[in-house]
Amino acid sequence: MNTFGSLFRVTTFGESHGPAMGAVIDGCPAGVPLTTAQVQQALDRRRPGQSAVTTARAEADQVELLSGVYEDKTLGTPIAAVVRNQDQRSQDYDALKKEDRPGHADRVWRARFQHRDPRGGGRTSGRETLCRVIGGAVADALLRREVPALRVVAWVSQVGPLVAPLPASGLTRAQVDAHVTRCPDAPMAAHMEQRILDAKRDGDSLGGAIMVRVEGVPVGLGEPVFGKLKSRLADGFSSVGAVTGVVWGPADLEARLQLSGKAFHAPNADGTPSEAYGGIQGGLANGAPLLARVLFKPPATLSDHAKAGRHDPCILPRAVPVIEAMASMALADLWLALLASPHRP
Repeated sequence: MNTFGSLFRVTTFGESHGPAMGAVIDGCPAGVPLTTAQVQQALDRRRPGQSAVTTARAEADQVELLSGVYEDKTLGTPIAAVVRNQDQRSQDYDALKKEDRPGHADRVWRARFQHRDPRGGGRTSGRETLCRVIGGAVADALLRREVPALRVVAWVSQVGPLVAPLPASGLTRAQVDAHVTRCPDAPMAAHMEQRILDAKRDGDSLGGAIMVRVEGVPVGLGEPVFGKLKSRLADGFSSVGAVTGVVWGPADLEARLQLSGKAFHAPNADGTPSEAYGGIQGGLANGAPLLARVLFKPPATLSDHAKAGRHDPCILPRAVPVIEAMASMALADLWLALLASPHRP
């Protein structure tokens, strides 16, 4: 399965060390303003080599829009986009043609398919996520036209044992990107950066969490019973490599779960729904900001493999735009379903 979505469909293709990677987006309506520069800006936020805390693989990730766009507007036809791979070092993986790396997908892919691409992990490489970011850029363009108040922003909220405080609403992607760790809390960002650099020096790795907040979600967005807003989002988040769980609601949800039902469900003083719901009730958006915490395990490339190769000691900073992309694609898909529904609010 290489396609995500039902009405807004994104199919990704390519391997880490193949000629190119890319995406085909089908179902985007005609007339949506979209430029190559918009897609490139999204890819620039994910590309490798951004700082000392990421992999040193030097890829410019220059995108080419092959179809589906004319005069900077979508045509309603499939949008094909491709990124040529430039900095492969396939010889680094010669020893892995018959050797399965601990913690990676090598062994299970060998068991399933009996033939795999060992270069950089092939299709299982984190490089595949650039294709999702392309899809997310198109989804953002659609949502910007259709639901101008909607904003998707994610940030690194935890690295190893370091946990940042929840930032105020109204946080922008630019504020997140101001820090190499993509943690918007400056003091904690500095601690996180040093912790990641220490892990990189030691051939070790770190996991943690990314928080995502979506403001301006239309009330009623979602498709119960099996297309609930949280299930569609969780499907997208969980398809990202190294994601081990999704928690709905605010950062202090674990503490709130210890409250009584009366306290847990009590609305805010202004009558708005409690943040404890994470912006979703009965599978539908309730009008409050959507909050979710996406949990990541530490990368599996360790010790000598990590010191010799080009790997992220912590994938969280570069995963932020990927999580945003999956959220945007899910929301765009559900928005098109809402438009087609006879029960539109």
